[in-house]
Parts: sequence; C-alpha cells; structure tokens
Amino acid sequence: MRNLGNGKFEDVSSGAGPDFQVPAVHRGVAFGDLDNDGRIDAVVTAIGGQLEVFHNVTPNKNHWIELQLRDTKSNRMGIGTRIKITAEDGTKQYNHLTTSVGYESSSDSRVHFGLGAASEKVREIEILWSSGIRQVLLDVEGDRVVMIEEASAAVTSK
Repeated sequence: MRNLGNGKFEDVSSGAGPDFQVPAVHRGVAFGDLDNDGRIDAVVTAIGGQLEVFHNVTPNKNHWIELQLRDTKSNRMGIGTRIKITAEDGTKQYNHLTTSVGYESSSDSRVHFGLGAASEKVREIEILWSSGIRQVLLDVEGDRVVMIEEASAAVTSK
C-alpha cells in the first residue's frame, strides 16, 4: 500500500513484483532497514514454505532518519520510549519504540521516520524515555541512523 498523504492508501501490489502475485498463507512478518538505505524491508514466514525476504529497492529520493535508542535507566533497548519529530518543513510525526508488530516476530528496534523529499534534516527530536526523562535534540541531519543514549536528566542539545 502507498500512503497518499491525505489519509488514504493506494494498492500498488500489482506493480511490486512477481512474489506479490502468488497467494500464500503467511504468519509472521518483521520489518527493518536491512541495508541501512532508508527503505524498509520485510522478512516474512509462510506456512510450509521458505522464509521470504522482501528487499525494498524502489527508486526513492525521499529523506529519512532512523533512531537507535539506548535506555540507561529502565530497559536497555528503550522499549516503550515515545518520540516526536518535527521536520524542517514543520511536519510532525509521532512513534514509539517497539519490536512487536507481527505474529511471533520481532522487528528492528530502530525507529524509522520518513522525511519526504523536502526535509534533509530534523528540526527537533523530542524523546520521552520510560524513566520520565525528556530529551530534545535540535537540527539533526537526516539520511542516517542516529544513536541516542538516554540523558541523566532532562536536556536539550544541538
């Protein structure tokens, strides 16, 4: 499905390649950026079949950022941490860190945000750790994975 940006989605499976044309009974799926190129890939299990890796090779000039969080107080991976980003164009997105997205599957623990074609950096990243600490990062370059460790107290940094 392609997000049309207006609250609607378009079915694009007919143009996604031959593997999307074959019916199969699938159970689990894990999502992540397997090659760190900003495009989300999927690993799928099929009943009675082989594991399938859907490597996203779509041509795309959009920008992105992935956050790899390290919690120092509650749980090392930062599960449950809430994140709000504000792109250069003022667009806001919200997400939280979880690996639970599929039946008996765990996805990438990095939190991915698509920034679109116009925003090459993130104006603000606001992180609310499960410990209650609020951490804000300003003017963060996009198109990369950013490692963020929980601060010892509420902090704003550039």
